[in-house]
Amino acid sequence: MNCRPEVVAVVGGGASGVLAATHLLREAPEPIRVVIIEPRAELGRGVAYGTTDLGHLLNVQAGCMSAFPDEPGHFTEWARRRTATDGRAYLPRAWYGDYLRSLFEPIDHIRAHAVDIMPSGARAKVVLASGSIVTCDRVILAPGASPQRWPAPLSGSGKRWIGDPWAPGALDGIRPDEPVLLAGTGLTAVDLALSLGAAGHRQIIATSRHGLLPFAHPDEPFRPLPIVPPSQPTARSLLHWARATAVEVGDWREVVDALRPHTNALWGDLTEAERSRLLRHLLRKWEVVRHRMAPSVASRISAMKGTGQLTVAAGGVRSARTTRGGVDIELADRIVRVGAVVNCTGPTPDVRRSSHHLIRELLHSGVVRPGPLGLGLDTEGDGSIPGSDRKLWLVGPLRRGRQWEATAIPEIRVQAAGLPRALSRADAMVGA
Repeated sequence: MNCRPEVVAVVGGGASGVLAATHLLREAPEPIRVVIIEPRAELGRGVAYGTTDLGHLLNVQAGCMSAFPDEPGHFTEWARRRTATDGRAYLPRAWYGDYLRSLFEPIDHIRAHAVDIMPSGARAKVVLASGSIVTCDRVILAPGASPQRWPAPLSGSGKRWIGDPWAPGALDGIRPDEPVLLAGTGLTAVDLALSLGAAGHRQIIATSRHGLLPFAHPDEPFRPLPIVPPSQPTARSLLHWARATAVEVGDWREVVDALRPHTNALWGDLTEAERSRLLRHLLRKWEVVRHRMAPSVASRISAMKGTGQLTVAAGGVRSARTTRGGVDIELADRIVRVGAVVNCTGPTPDVRRSSHHLIRELLHSGVVRPGPLGLGLDTEGDGSIPGSDRKLWLVGPLRRGRQWEATAIPEIRVQAAGLPRALSRADAMVGA
């Protein structure tokens, strides 16, 4: 009788991978060995929580950030060992990275880039950049959000073009007396503006097509709002209902918060044509209301705008040309010369535009396929990848192919918590 424990390889050691590994080790009904494949030295330090700048705050209150759905105060209690706080605080993102690292004792951690996954055959295989192969029973794909390549017409290279603002030392070569262009106006741009402002940069320009900064969280949480979204919704009926409700309550943020428990069900009820219509007309406006700044961050950004240290321009970049003295940027209303251009577009909702090497390779080989409308990757309802004989599973924001709300910790932890049961059901189906 073979008593070998099942081997599960988790590809990705950021928040999604750590949460997946944590729940597997905590709740698996049978002995299990979990191996995390992640090139970074420290687990839990993905893009979102790898920052060392304590001015970069979580955009969700601490009370919503527990790794465990059934223990909502877990992160807050951990944070109290460092400072007097409560569940309403917006704590440093770096602390959350520390919290993720604290969730388990030393684990099998292979420091390597995974370049391919082969789920067919008796056992699955993960191919590493060195050519080595990790053989396992199942693979949990947890790459986090999908980074976006330079948007058109930005495609330069050299020290003045910073494609990955989170790379160590990425901003070190920019002189404080040179203007800096941030390509994007979302939460990535907000964090970079704060870092550049603290370093003494006097002119920071952020631009995007709509020129919309994220909304701010209210100082006090909204009261629970009982809502009844339209049945058999269309893009038009949802927008009409949301506008009417926002007028009634006086704040779009309150409507979006009240929608959170219903969003995935509403998304599932829409036809693909109606989903496409929502994406085309409302995606950016939804994101700036849904993904907000902490109140203290919003105050700092407002002060920077007030002094002219930060300006926000709608229209995006019309053209860009590298010169000996910098980069000449044509905006909608003027041409500016900047010392550096920083890619702050953040993750792309369309996985076909991803710059993630492994995801691009898996798409090319047909191991995975884009989700509907190109959103994330296609999965079965339990998170398994179609056609993989349930040897390949997905956890994290790329589940947006099937679930609209899949990008934040409260949703990712539910995905991770469901893995042990899902794997057990898959085993039962195979053995039946």
